[in-house]
Amino acid sequence: MKYSIIKTALAAFAMALALFVSCDKVEGPDDNGDSKENDFHIAFANGSESISGTLVQGVNDLTQGIISPNVGWELESSRTARIFASKDGSTIYSLNYTVGTIEKLTYHGGDNYSKVTTIDTSIPLGAKAVRFTKINEEIGSVHIITATAQYEDPNDTKSKYLGHKMVASIGILDLKTMTLKSGYNNNIIVDMDDELVAEGYNITRIDCPVLSGGKLLYGAAVSKFDPATGKNSATDKTFTLVIDYGDLSKTSVIYTDKVKGATNGYRTPTQHVNEAGEILQMVSGVNPATGKNEVHIVKIKNGEYDEGFDYNLSEKIGKESKSNGWFYAGNGIGYIPYEDLTKEQIQIGVNPDGEPTYSAMWKLARMDFNKGTVVDLTVPDDLWLTQYQNAPIRDGKFYIALSPVGKEGHVYIFDVNSESKEGTKGATITGTGADQYYIGIY
Repeated sequence: MKYSIIKTALAAFAMALALFVSCDKVEGPDDNGDSKENDFHIAFANGSESISGTLVQGVNDLTQGIISPNVGWELESSRTARIFASKDGSTIYSLNYTVGTIEKLTYHGGDNYSKVTTIDTSIPLGAKAVRFTKINEEIGSVHIITATAQYEDPNDTKSKYLGHKMVASIGILDLKTMTLKSGYNNNIIVDMDDELVAEGYNITRIDCPVLSGGKLLYGAAVSKFDPATGKNSATDKTFTLVIDYGDLSKTSVIYTDKVKGATNGYRTPTQHVNEAGEILQMVSGVNPATGKNEVHIVKIKNGEYDEGFDYNLSEKIGKESKSNGWFYAGNGIGYIPYEDLTKEQIQIGVNPDGEPTYSAMWKLARMDFNKGTVVDLTVPDDLWLTQYQNAPIRDGKFYIALSPVGKEGHVYIFDVNSESKEGTKGATITGTGADQYYIGIY
């Protein structure tokens, strides 16, 4: 299963279905306990939108040497795989997005991995395009939501609009056994204030959940429906879906109108629980008053938005910007990749129809929530980090793989306790070409 031709979505699904039907267990070296711990894993993707390949390899030292994608273990991926690692690095979990299978791998060093098992979550949860987040060392969340406009006459969209019906499908994955815990539910009716429902607000996507105080909090993309046009428009509020961990059918939605935008992100985490048990949440969206994109970090405290806390990244760096997520280093320090919308757009890949796609330059900033300050870090130009997934903190250092589009780059290492703009260039990362890129260190 090492580096080979890119699998098609159909083949991936057929194999996943066969695994689900047969007991899903593949005996391997994991059963003998010969896994390797404390290495980093670095992942590389080939193809940003349609059929793509995702490779992962282990590295024990990111400060030097050369890392090439010409070696690596190919993960099951009809689209770019969504990857998580155990805290000790001995285990990898990977979602085959648009198929719904999650594989568990044991790491043995270098590009040597062995599959432990695969679970097909699409059957119990009723959807293939589920998303997956590792919550902690014991559990992960598998989740999706749909929103459907309701009318007085179900067969006539010109009749009275009754709001959207929102149905979530959520399962809690036991990472040890790779089975869904009892209580998984593919028909969770999401409750939201009647007034908001009547005004057309509806949640279209959920992701990046965190667990705090017995509640699962999911970042949400929310739109506002206009029955006159039959179309959704951008929201003027920010929402979070709250699910009772002990009973997934119990739901609520909290919101604020102090900031506007989405909280679900894309493939980068958007929410982190700080040392006080509060949730620090990224909001990225357009400010209706200015028509410009802004990035904020807000706080959820005691189950509600803390209206007294608003870290406005865009204002602090003086740039129109947007982002898909960020990383928490502890003690009020965070690192955030952001798209600098003041810069010219460049081609970064192609869409499923083969048409070129464009993005402005991405940058990286260090945020200090305690001081309310930001440092715009020195990183290469022409970065594209839309699909970047993970950057770890280890022994007071922050590690991130950065390569300009179509060029070699480096692992950049920043001292979490330093306010300097400069980091250290570590290992060289090679192999990036058209529509190829490093997606994370784990």
